[in-house]
Amino acid sequence: MNWEVSLTYTTSLPARFLVRKGSTDWMVYDRELKGPAQLEKGGRFAEKLTKEQAELVKQALMNTLPTSAANLRR
Repeated sequence: MNWEVSLTYTTSLPARFLVRKGSTDWMVYDRELKGPAQLEKGGRFAEKLTKEQAELVKQALMNTLPTSAANLRR
């Protein structure tokens, strides 16, 4: 018998941004910067937020990132 096996492994990278508890409040942590995320270059940091605010900021930051499929084609 002639068997052809094709295994495709896909790994998902950990999300760049995550919501985590700071010392007293919530923040959006940027794994690339290894610290609080910046809402815009030179702007304020995403820290001292409520959990709800942090979740909204995280989603907004994730929406601004290019898709990984677009990065693979470059």
